[in-house]
Amino acid sequence: MIRAGLLFSILSIFPAFLGWYQLWFGLTPAQEINLAIALLVSFLWVTELIPLYVTGFLVLFLELIWLLPGWGPGAPKTITFLSCYFSETILLFLGGFVISSAIRFYGLDATIARFVIKNTKGSAFLLVLSMGFATAFLSCFMNNTATAAMMLGLVSSMMKSLDESSPLRKSILFMVPFSANLGGIGTPVGTLPNVIGIAYLQEKGFQIGFLDWMTFAFPVFIFSVLILAGILYIVYLKKESSIQSIRLLQVQEEKQFVSSKKRMVSIVVIFITILGWISSDWHGVSNGTVALFPVIVFFGFSLLDLKEFRNLSWDVLILMGGGIALGKAFEETGLAKHFVTMFMLGESSQFSLFLFFSILSLVLSCFLSNTSVANLVLPITMGLPAELILPAAIGATIGASLAMPLPVSTPPNALAFSYGGIRSLEMVKIGGSISILSWIVFTVVGGLILNQLQIVDFSNF
Repeated sequence: MIRAGLLFSILSIFPAFLGWYQLWFGLTPAQEINLAIALLVSFLWVTELIPLYVTGFLVLFLELIWLLPGWGPGAPKTITFLSCYFSETILLFLGGFVISSAIRFYGLDATIARFVIKNTKGSAFLLVLSMGFATAFLSCFMNNTATAAMMLGLVSSMMKSLDESSPLRKSILFMVPFSANLGGIGTPVGTLPNVIGIAYLQEKGFQIGFLDWMTFAFPVFIFSVLILAGILYIVYLKKESSIQSIRLLQVQEEKQFVSSKKRMVSIVVIFITILGWISSDWHGVSNGTVALFPVIVFFGFSLLDLKEFRNLSWDVLILMGGGIALGKAFEETGLAKHFVTMFMLGESSQFSLFLFFSILSLVLSCFLSNTSVANLVLPITMGLPAELILPAAIGATIGASLAMPLPVSTPPNALAFSYGGIRSLEMVKIGGSISILSWIVFTVVGGLILNQLQIVDFSNF
């Protein structure tokens, strides 16, 4: 694998030194170097031959020592790429990480989950549906994989009590990871593709408010979770003995080791932050600036300690910075516009590009990580004519989070699959169905809301 990676790395860079990319694709010298860097880091992101965050650093390194020196007259300043690693978008996601850490540290996630699980009134269907909504809601603000792990951990004792062929067990193992994936689209900080997509749009001068995002995304994941519950009911739960299965449910008891006063203060801080994000269009403070509030309060007043600060996902922020820097190079060199012209995408309508890029991201995300897909597809959308960028970018961003047919499609899928008792073919059937149906919900319901909000214009198909 390492030898193959080194071979591909050499093959992706070698033509750029000989000017072959210029000859083959009609590129400028800067575009040629940009393409070589993009091919190399895309391969590394997809294969994870080296850690993803190291690839994020590699993007900046190559842009500074190769792209800028080879650019010639008119080259941008180094700050153009350096700023990508601590931009408004990075601050927004940092605030999301801190809130996620506080939710976990003070047991707020487990409290919500226990309340939901204990109030299902003996119905297997209500249990599965409630777990789905609880997981999806938590995934709006927490890491999808961490949310899925926490929810499955809470009912792990039940997993051992039920036979591997139990319809309820299978339903939970499908509901939790799929709803974690779906819930991630609910807010701008819910999943990495959302943040990456928003970062690219902000670079182009497009602003989508926190509330506007939730207005179209919340109905999409709510309807999708309902549809998923319906599928699981038809396939598994219709013949399940609810009372017998629920009797086997044993929820781990909560162990409270934190100050109730600090816990209440944390809830208030989280609530104020979310309220600040939602109302950013009214008070005029950017979402990135609002995101500094929980960072300062939680660590400044020792609600979270230095250990929690060190445990924040700094590697993910570097990965995001690398993706944003790569997209910035696509924009600055004009490579994105070149590809758009080459494939004649600029002649399409807003709606057709909305569909095209959402399908493209969904298909690619079946086999690649949604973050890799966002980093690959979104730079191309930035080369479209100004009026086409927004619908194409939103389609590509959300489409990357809707793919879940395979155990390798998302980390939550792989986690659920590791519990055993579900076959790959079963995941393909259930995951493939909800991927298609959630995409339909997104394009119909989400598209309609986006059009009503006048964020996009689908009047001309």
